[in-house]
Amino acid sequence: MSVGSTERGPRVTRPTIVDVAVRSGVSKSTVSNVIRGVSAVSPRLRERVQAAIAELGYRPNGIARQLVQRRTSTLGLFVGDLGNPFYGELVKLFERHAHLHGFTTMVSNTDGSSERETASVDGFLERRVAGLALLQSSGDPALAELLRLESVPAVVVSSHDPSFDSVGVDEEKGVFLAVQHLAELGHRRLAYVTSAYVEERTNRIRHASFAIACVEHGCEQSEPLHLDVDAVLAGAVPAAPEATGFVAANDLTAIALVEALGRQGRSTPDEASVVGFDGIALTALAGVGLTTVAQPLEEMARTGLQLLLDRVGEADGPPRNVVLEPRLVVRTTTGRSGG
Repeated sequence: MSVGSTERGPRVTRPTIVDVAVRSGVSKSTVSNVIRGVSAVSPRLRERVQAAIAELGYRPNGIARQLVQRRTSTLGLFVGDLGNPFYGELVKLFERHAHLHGFTTMVSNTDGSSERETASVDGFLERRVAGLALLQSSGDPALAELLRLESVPAVVVSSHDPSFDSVGVDEEKGVFLAVQHLAELGHRRLAYVTSAYVEERTNRIRHASFAIACVEHGCEQSEPLHLDVDAVLAGAVPAAPEATGFVAANDLTAIALVEALGRQGRSTPDEASVVGFDGIALTALAGVGLTTVAQPLEEMARTGLQLLLDRVGEADGPPRNVVLEPRLVVRTTTGRSGG
């Protein structure tokens, strides 16, 4: 091929640590231990791994292996869905606190996909990030194992994960406050509403908490509603349960629900009361006026960054879990039941 030619040959795929593990018949952790010179590996296994490395032409990722000694001042952020304003606000706050500590950030939108999370980790490692903040995680155990093998400090922000340091709100208490508020207003038939803009693990926790809170307050539960938020934004008029009180899994879903109810001719709060969850800035607008369970985003971002910086500073110990208090903010989408 001549110099300057635009013709490309077949793409060469660089062998990975997985390829070495398969070729030598051992686990990825054993390959990692051999690369890092850990003495616990037997001479026989070490020879097999080294032979596979030579055969495949594998080059260990020195950047990842020496991350502790060769850190940059960049932090990687995983975001589940930037279409949800909650994450946009949290990213902004996290970046602000990171900047105050001399760090810049890089953001990857993963849509909660474990495959995209893994790809993002590879990309972040190539850029020698000092640590990772997971603002939403798929919960795939393989991700935790990968970060452990690569010795990458990480923290989960806005939810809880036993594999990592984490900071999040008390989900059960937050939903309890929403149900209690509706019950005190006289609503006895309640419905839980979720959407694709709610992370699966978060949805499970909030729905289960809703069911328990309804029993405790003597409220009847209608069938849960999975609302197509995008369809509502496009003008659709979805059906809604015959309930008078609704607890939405997040604010974006709640706002879409208020719109959908209005198109059905059910005014809020005269004929239906709606409570959201998150406390995004949009809910405070006079034209929205959403009653919501607010999360302390500022404290969450500050605490999450500090947990991560502690690990970047090579702090040892088991994962730490910080639970923050939610707060009910009453506005115009809730009122007394008419019957």
